[in-house]
Amino acid sequence: MDLSSVNLESFRNVPAPQKAALLFLLVGGIVAGFYYNYVEPKSTEIVGLQAENSKLEGEIQTLAIKVKHLDELIAANKQLEIELAKKSERLPPEEEAIMLLKQVSDLGLRLGLDIKLWKPGAPAVDPSKLFVKMPVSVEVSGGYHTATLFFDRINKLQRIVTVSGLKMGAPKVDGGRAVSQTTFNLIAYAAPPGSPAVKVAAASTAPGQPAQSIPSGQ
Repeated sequence: MDLSSVNLESFRNVPAPQKAALLFLLVGGIVAGFYYNYVEPKSTEIVGLQAENSKLEGEIQTLAIKVKHLDELIAANKQLEIELAKKSERLPPEEEAIMLLKQVSDLGLRLGLDIKLWKPGAPAVDPSKLFVKMPVSVEVSGGYHTATLFFDRINKLQRIVTVSGLKMGAPKVDGGRAVSQTTFNLIAYAAPPGSPAVKVAAASTAPGQPAQSIPSGQ
């Protein structure tokens, strides 16, 4: 449009109220155009960014909680490894448990007990799969104090060995001393084959290192 052809005198003759209305419409059109072309799209974008930011903050909080739990799990795992190493000292492999039972038998002989019966039973894996029971039916003859000392030494072993079904007969004089027949069940506990405890024990045992011996108490 050629502005030179526009007769501005005609606008000067327009009444003031109409001029104000025209000005209002003009300004309103400009504001509306600016809003729909610039403000509204930006507002939608801002809302989307705020929603995405809230989502990311939630994920960050979730990850922070997971990291905290992960640290706790790592610490708990280390503690379990320490406990496993300690338990592996008390639950040897079956081969060592067999040697331990032999050492217990030798201990009884060294203390002066007469081993009347030493009958190993079949090893049995506990239903929990955590250990193997290695039972032995035992009958010994000897003095009361000697038998008491024998059981005390068994109780102080680092390895787990239990005594059950203890029965002591009436004492009799034999060779100038009172002796009695004592029967009981001896059970040594071993780690099941392939268990972590066995692996830890194998890793911590140097090649050619002898099995732990039992003090004679002499």
